[in-house]
Amino acid sequence: MRIAADGCWFHQDSEIKRPEMVSLFATLLRQEGEEHFLVTPVEKAFIEVEDTPFLVVDFEIDGEGGESRLVVETNLEEWVPVNRPGQLFMKPLPDASGSCPCADVRAGLLGRFSRAAHFRFAEVLVEHQEWLGVWSYQRFFALERSE
Repeated sequence: MRIAADGCWFHQDSEIKRPEMVSLFATLLRQEGEEHFLVTPVEKAFIEVEDTPFLVVDFEIDGEGGESRLVVETNLEEWVPVNRPGQLFMKPLPDASGSCPCADVRAGLLGRFSRAAHFRFAEVLVEHQEWLGVWSYQRFFALERSE
């Protein structure tokens, strides 16, 4: 199996188009070091992940300043609060053309912001102590140095 950089899941080079199947497989997904596996009580199967296993396709920010609460939506329609240290950071793009925001969405499994979410996210960044980032759950997530 394989998860493409665009978030599509494949089995034997055929895309899995049923969202329910992808969601089911995603519940079995685990990461060990740099490798990913689908793990059941009786089997552990390697799965190739081209970039990150999930995409962040949308987000919402409620509140202002240190009282803001950021939640991100994955390509599997899961909403995840950004409330843990180190949960939001910049990650190099697979083609080395730059970097993009990335969030730990489930037990160390990452979701890279989609292009549209990334551009929209850039509009809500604020400056704090010479860094651009976002406040969420009383934490400042510094993403890049301000110029």
